[in-house]
Amino acid sequence: MKKRFRILFFSTITLLLLFVLFTTIQKDKYFVLHKEYRHQTFNDKIPLNNIFANETVHFKSKEAYNAFYKELKNNTQKNKSTTLLLKDAMIWLPVIEKILIQYKIPTDFKYVAMVESNFKNVVSSKDAVGYWQLKEATARELGLEVNEEVDQRSDPIKSTHAACKFFKQAHKQFGSWTMTAAAYNRGMGGIQRALQKQGKEEYYDLELNSETARYLYKLLAVKDLVEHPSKYGVKLYNWKREPVRIIKVTNTINDLEAFARSNGTNLFVLNLYNPWLLKKTLTIKTPGASYTIELPLPKSIKKDSLTTISSK
Repeated sequence: MKKRFRILFFSTITLLLLFVLFTTIQKDKYFVLHKEYRHQTFNDKIPLNNIFANETVHFKSKEAYNAFYKELKNNTQKNKSTTLLLKDAMIWLPVIEKILIQYKIPTDFKYVAMVESNFKNVVSSKDAVGYWQLKEATARELGLEVNEEVDQRSDPIKSTHAACKFFKQAHKQFGSWTMTAAAYNRGMGGIQRALQKQGKEEYYDLELNSETARYLYKLLAVKDLVEHPSKYGVKLYNWKREPVRIIKVTNTINDLEAFARSNGTNLFVLNLYNPWLLKKTLTIKTPGASYTIELPLPKSIKKDSLTTISSK
């Protein structure tokens, strides 16, 4: 009896050791979501079609899934900030999409602005500014004006055109939209150095800093949220950008406050609609140059008579 017990005991210990050894060997293999039991309740939240910019997004690690899920968790909290984010998304995503189409860039890149800034004209700790979080040197390279009076990084339309120029350049260099998205976060030089140093060809094979490694999954998360909101218990409303009147400025304005009053508004509203204006003056520094200023429609103008009003 004792002998049988000893045999059973040692057999059990042996099986346990073999199981531990097998698990250790297996942990270096690709992450398989349906085998991660602690994530079972979230399986239905993984997109059925893992496509970004017509390229497949691969979930090869726990970190990849965690980046995806964390972004979803942040953006599906039922609070005021999420409500405002989705409202701004419904306003600005169609506007940005139209510009991307002009440049023949996959429209999924509209989600870059959502991830970068939540559609807020914020300034990062690294002095990146605007919806697209552009640094000053990069902005100038892409054709934006940044000086003591004007910072076009805070102009949603002009900065989108600048971002499109970056996407075109990056895709020409790397030949991949996935790598283009990563380069927007890390910089073209940073991605190129990583490729050369590590001898790799794909984003998923690179060892990158945590922010860039998670970047594509954050983009996929907000894409899935916007395109399949009911899956996450979120409702999107058909918000649209407010129609505005466009004033073309061809001469220097020495007093923007007086300019605002002459156009039936005030300086606060002028700056609200044109956050790229930094001072109370606007100087035309180059002959033939011009700016476009947006202002709200006069209350006397009816919505059915907007044929002469430009709405970007």
